[in-house]
Amino acid sequence: MIPTSQLETWSNSGADDSAMKTQNRVRNVLKSDDSVLVEKEIDFDVFLQGSYKNSTNIYADSDVDLVVKLNSTFKRDLSNLSASQKSKYKDSMSKASYDWEQFHEDVVETLKDYYSIWSVSVEDRALVLDSSSLPLTADIVVSQQYRRYNRFRNMFNQSYDEGMVFWDVSTDERMISYPKIHYSNGAEKNGSTNGRFRETIRIFKNARSYLVSKDAISEGLAPSYFIECLLYNVPSKKYDYQLQNRYCSIVNWLVEANISSFECQNGIQGLFGSDSIQWSVSDARKFIQMLVDLWNNWYDY
Repeated sequence: MIPTSQLETWSNSGADDSAMKTQNRVRNVLKSDDSVLVEKEIDFDVFLQGSYKNSTNIYADSDVDLVVKLNSTFKRDLSNLSASQKSKYKDSMSKASYDWEQFHEDVVETLKDYYSIWSVSVEDRALVLDSSSLPLTADIVVSQQYRRYNRFRNMFNQSYDEGMVFWDVSTDERMISYPKIHYSNGAEKNGSTNGRFRETIRIFKNARSYLVSKDAISEGLAPSYFIECLLYNVPSKKYDYQLQNRYCSIVNWLVEANISSFECQNGIQGLFGSDSIQWSVSDARKFIQMLVDLWNNWYDY
C-alpha cells in the first residue's frame, strides 16, 4: 500500500504566485495603449485555465495555461433551438466583421512586438510565450467566445452556455471547450467533498508522474485534464477523510464503473470518444489498472 505520508506529500499544491504574475503581465501587454487590439477597440478577456486556475497544480507543473478570448464576435450552436427560435435568432443577428483569424494574427503581432519574435512560437493549437521577463513560460490559447443556445426569443430573452472555440492552425480542426463551467462545477464538487476533490486530483496527478518516472506508463497516457474529469465523475461520498481509504475507495469504484458514459467536468461534453480533445476508454482503463498496481506493489516500484 502507498504510505499515508506519501499521499500527504502528493496532495500538496504547487506554488501559484508565478502563474498569476505571468497572467497579469501578459494581460497588461495585450491591453496596453500601444496594442493593436486596443486601437481596434476589440473586446477580449485574458484568464488562467488548467491546473493553476483550478487549484490542482503540483510541483511538477511548470508552464502556465492562459486563454485570450475574443468577445466582440462569437460562434454559436443553435441545435437545441426550435425552428421558430432559430429563425428569430437569424433575424436578430448580423454577420461579424472581425473574426478569430484576425484576432489570432493581432494577438501574435502584439506579443511579438513587445517580447520579440524569438519569444513567441506559433504552435498548432496554442502560442508558446517564453521570455526571461516572465516568471513562467505561457501556453496561450487564442480563442473566440462560443455560445450553445438553449433558448432564443429575442435579444432580451435568451439563454446559452458560454464556452470558447479555437482552431488547429495546421489541420483546421475546431476545438470547443467550456472553461468557466468547468471551473464552476469543480468548485461545487470541491465543496461537496469538504475540500477533498482538488487535493485528490493532485494526488492522482502525482501518482501519474511517479508511474511515468518509473517507465510504467507513457507520458501522454493520462493528461491532467482527463484525470480531473475522471475524478469529477466519482461520487462525492467516495472522498473519504483518511487518504489511504480515499485512494482505495475511488480506485475500486473506477474499476467497476461504466466509464464510457462519463462526462467532462463541464457536464456538456462526453469525456470519451474519437475527437482529438477526448480520451480513449482503453487508455483510461490502463491508467486505472496501474493505480491499482501502484497500491498493491508500492515497495516494488
